[in-house]
Amino acid sequence: MKYRADVDGLRALAVLPVIAYHMGIGGIPGGFTGVDIFFVISGYLICGIIYSGAINNTFSYLEFYKRRCLRILPPLFVVLLSTLAFGYYHLLPAQFSDLSNSSLATLLFSSNLFFWKTTGYFAGPAELKPLLHTWSLAVEEQFYIIFPVILLFVVRFFRQRATQVMLLIIGVSLLLSIFAVTRKPTFTFYMLPTRAWELALGGLIAVAGLEAKMSKVTQGVKHLMSLAGLALILTGFLWLDTRKPFPAWNALWPCLGSFLIILAGQKAAVSRVLALKPVVYIGMISYCLYLWHWPIIVYSRMFFNFAPGIRELVIVGMTLGLAVASRYLIEIPFRYKLAVFSPGRIVTASVIGLVLMASGTLYKGHLSNNAGQFSAEALALAKYSQYKDMPEFSYQYRPGRCFVDGISEEDKPFDRDYCLKTSDSAKNYVLIGDSHAAHLWRALSLAAGEGINVIQATSAGCKPLYQQALRNPCTDLVDYLYGSWIADHKIDGVIISARWLPEDIAPLKATLEHLKGVSNNIIVMGPTIEYSEALPDLLAYQTDGRKDLVAGSIDHSIKGTDQTMKQVMQDEQVPYISVYSIICPGDICRGSASDGHPISNDYGHLTLSGAKDVAKEAMLEMHQDNFM
Repeated sequence: MKYRADVDGLRALAVLPVIAYHMGIGGIPGGFTGVDIFFVISGYLICGIIYSGAINNTFSYLEFYKRRCLRILPPLFVVLLSTLAFGYYHLLPAQFSDLSNSSLATLLFSSNLFFWKTTGYFAGPAELKPLLHTWSLAVEEQFYIIFPVILLFVVRFFRQRATQVMLLIIGVSLLLSIFAVTRKPTFTFYMLPTRAWELALGGLIAVAGLEAKMSKVTQGVKHLMSLAGLALILTGFLWLDTRKPFPAWNALWPCLGSFLIILAGQKAAVSRVLALKPVVYIGMISYCLYLWHWPIIVYSRMFFNFAPGIRELVIVGMTLGLAVASRYLIEIPFRYKLAVFSPGRIVTASVIGLVLMASGTLYKGHLSNNAGQFSAEALALAKYSQYKDMPEFSYQYRPGRCFVDGISEEDKPFDRDYCLKTSDSAKNYVLIGDSHAAHLWRALSLAAGEGINVIQATSAGCKPLYQQALRNPCTDLVDYLYGSWIADHKIDGVIISARWLPEDIAPLKATLEHLKGVSNNIIVMGPTIEYSEALPDLLAYQTDGRKDLVAGSIDHSIKGTDQTMKQVMQDEQVPYISVYSIICPGDICRGSASDGHPISNDYGHLTLSGAKDVAKEAMLEMHQDNFM
């Protein structure tokens, strides 16, 4: 394919918002859609190479994978080695094991599968996984493996139908993405079947010969196409955010925008700007920028307490410096100087490199993971970050039965007959909410005593709010409880608890108005304290010398939400239990429960020890104010 400088410039337009978004710079809530622009570009370039070779009968699998290996693997190996080396000497054992697992998945071109399976409520904060960004590389690599086979088959047997096949792939994949985004959102975000349409959309330009057909279009129309494309991309950057379903139809903004800019050609207005040398240079180092930026951001958050402004300068400086160095010391020597070697030798050497890297990662991550640099006390605290594997997790939450996944990844139904059982001899209180209600149920039940039956109705994935627009098993359960179950049963009180956010307050007021018609005793429990990282890890690092780490990691916005909710509940004349105040009496927040165990097991879910401390104080308030 003929080189287009403006396409490299489009890479710059893709990578810079991604980096800014990951750094937390405001004003671009949809910066993550830069990845979708990359997908369209990759589809355009790769399909162009494959299709041109196929119709001219010059395509070679070995030559194709030789170019891919020289382009992708050398910088990736260096970033992986650097990330693993730093992690080996600084991360806690469980954290490094997780890092090594994600590194293995990256080397096997399956990190999207890995993060799909390991991203969830109790899997640790995704934003602190140093190799999380490699999921998009895995999607592209899987595309490189599968698509040549498909396209070559189509060209050989259905050459006249190649465009229709591309349109079919786009249509089926997009429809699957739209259908699955509310049912299996994590799968939809990470996996190739729901992302293939983005790559195929770029490929359509090459396969359908659309660039040649554009010769009949006036330059004025091309200018308008490129401007419309830029407007669509900017809409994605400025309007989209993580609360909107994605990818699905919302990915059309960046994808169609990229499609139009590429199709408009090199002489269109936007393309001329993208072809400027400084913009093109950023595009040329965009792959290295993307590889380096995320590990640097994660490690800077975890281990370096930079002042605001300084942190951003350090991240930008290190990312740019390492990307430029990688370009000249790694990418160019391997990609261009080794191109003289035969495809067979390059592919064989690449496979050997992958095997050696994977073997070393497996050995250091699982067989020689030396925890000697951490004290026994720190390691004991850090074990609570693997709380889901501890016996008390199931005892506390009753997962898969009375606490189910409201986003339907596991498809486990809530056991209504077992969990919603009322008592004829005790008072019945029903606890309704998400995971931030589920972590309280066992402790509240124990603290309430035999005279009170605390019923657990909890589901992850949505708030306990009445008549939500989103439809999934969680909302079905909440609507059932609020719609008929409470009114039809002997219920002495309703307790609502959730991970409350400021935007939940208005719908919560509407929910309370509805509930007042079916219950005269409603209790709202406020938000709990949250941290930027898993609290057990913070306590472990702090125990071994990193002073004030826990206090410096508190999300102080929770206090404001708690105070607002307290005032709103007072106005609504609804009893309110401030969980935040129980954990942070006098604004001094406790990291450990009364028995010395961490009060939370991750960013904010309470351990059973922490929940017992909260439930004890909450029950005292409820009894003192005659709520129970």
